[in-house]
Amino acid sequence: MNKDQLIPVLKKYLPEGSELYAADLMEKHKIQLRIKNPRLTKLGDYRPPTEKSSHRISINKDLNPFAFLITFMHEVAHLVNFEKFGPRVPPHGAEWKREFQLVSHPIVERSILPQDVHLALNRYLKNPKASSCTDAFLVRTLRQYDINNEWILVEEIQNGLYFETQDGRRFQKLDKMRTRFRCNEIKTGKIYLVPGLMQCKPILNL
Repeated sequence: MNKDQLIPVLKKYLPEGSELYAADLMEKHKIQLRIKNPRLTKLGDYRPPTEKSSHRISINKDLNPFAFLITFMHEVAHLVNFEKFGPRVPPHGAEWKREFQLVSHPIVERSILPQDVHLALNRYLKNPKASSCTDAFLVRTLRQYDINNEWILVEEIQNGLYFETQDGRRFQKLDKMRTRFRCNEIKTGKIYLVPGLMQCKPILNL
């Protein structure tokens, strides 16, 4: 798929004005972009090329346009990091942070993002973390642009109550462990440490 074919597809997922930049990155690095159903543990991922495929990036389809763009840039930074330093470079070390800042710079410099998202992203880029969904300020800012308002954060659920994750798994919230919560998965009885900033849907009756 060439750049002219990519742009109409990217417009479905990205903020207006960012689709050309994303298409340029995809064409330059020969990226295969895959849109995925919501996943519990990640918003997106990057996989290096193989003999049968080029660079692959996947992103969850339920993200709002600004979250989708930031996740895309996060994964492109992994790609560039791989190209420059090879497979042994730390995935979220100083090299990746620098590449993420560089990849994000053209977007930050343009008037594409709303002022609050622009501020939150700039703040996050000073020291990017392994996942944007662990930055409370950025997550709460991006949530304001979610279309589906039935989703809240795990940290907003009272201890002892039940919730459903975006991939359909059901949990009972137990107690807090720093930034995560001990939660009992109803189906298996297993205990998981679930991020407090992860989106979920309250369940009134099991």
